[in-house]
Amino acid sequence: MRRFRLRRTPRPAAPAPRPVPDCVPAACADMRPMPRLFSPLIAEMMATYCHTKHLAGLAQDERCAAEYQLVARSIVQHVLEGWQNQTGGRGTIEDLLLGPRPSHAAVVPQPHAADFPVAREHRVAS
Repeated sequence: MRRFRLRRTPRPAAPAPRPVPDCVPAACADMRPMPRLFSPLIAEMMATYCHTKHLAGLAQDERCAAEYQLVARSIVQHVLEGWQNQTGGRGTIEDLLLGPRPSHAAVVPQPHAADFPVAREHRVAS
């Protein structure tokens, strides 16, 4: 019976945690002006940014426009609510947009000569 007894071996001690640097210079170079970079709010915003920057590429491979629109609207709504809380209720979605949307010149139909009152009065009845 001694042969079948389990031998107990002591578990190895957990390695000591390595110190985490406050900021890796190359990774954080463009983030220096941001106050409290690792606050819970900014950490969530950075996670959102990291997850959404790949959407354009993923959207090329899939076609689910209705679902995309539904989820995108919910995300934008949450971001807007947060922005309104940051600005005391004065923030708008326009504040968060990169710039004015490119507008396409409206196609103005060219009027026909028969559409002008003078031309209509002088039309020859057929």
